Amino acid sequence: MRVALLEDVLAVVSARIGVAVYDFDFELYFRCRHPTFFDEGMPCVLRVGAVEDYYAQYQAMRDWGLQPVNTPEQHERASELAVWYPLLTDMTPRTRIFESLPDATQIEREFDWPIFLKGSRQTSKHNAKLSVIGDREHYAWASEHYRRDPVLHWQRPVVREFVPLQAVAGGIAGKVPASMEFRSFWWHGACVGWGRYWYQAAQYACDDIDDGLALAAEAARRLQVPFLVVDIARTADGRWIVIECNDAQESGYAAAAPRAIWSAIIESMQAGAA
Repeated sequence: MRVALLEDVLAVVSARIGVAVYDFDFELYFRCRHPTFFDEGMPCVLRVGAVEDYYAQYQAMRDWGLQPVNTPEQHERASELAVWYPLLTDMTPRTRIFESLPDATQIEREFDWPIFLKGSRQTSKHNAKLSVIGDREHYAWASEHYRRDPVLHWQRPVVREFVPLQAVAGGIAGKVPASMEFRSFWWHGACVGWGRYWYQAAQYACDDIDDGLALAAEAARRLQVPFLVVDIARTADGRWIVIECNDAQESGYAAAAPRAIWSAIIESMQAGAA
């Protein structure tokens, strides 16, 4: 891991993980120092990919005198669907979190086919066959693969109401179809950047993105997580919904501009210190 102090206001603990939409070279764009020690409570952001044990990582940063932007409780509230969903039930598809894979009869008591199946933290790399489940037979197949999938097997299963989204051109074969979806970044309740979620698809845009960002702003207000990502999408019938939330420390940028995001964060911190 590499520790850099950006513009004397924010420490970034980073590790290169080899993903172009996550890695970012801060030293190309910002004045960086590498102190041997830090003032107690120096604000800190982690950019080390997915953190297996956030509490342990948080304590390690505290031992260095750094204060990670999100506490363990805030990290869980941002990352775990079971925690953020109750706060956003009116703005996201109806959802049920299970302790283990339910049988098809149990699903049919609460949902119509198709359903959207995922883990409590994430999908299996947007694998369409493991996500959009059309009927009982498909679910039987998906259940067996869920138990063996390296991404899903350790997560609690989540069944969500399938809501058709406004389709866009492009995407990747075998993945969930690309849609009018956007990723937004929030720093202490203020939007510091947003962009197309499906950066691999053809360029897309919509005239009412401000309505979508207003929904994301309300989600950020409810969750009260200092550094948060809110993914939003436009449904096929023209509504905006929240797709997912996450700790922004772990999130890739998608098509949002990382330099602009970090510039906005640093400017906000400098203004607060003035």
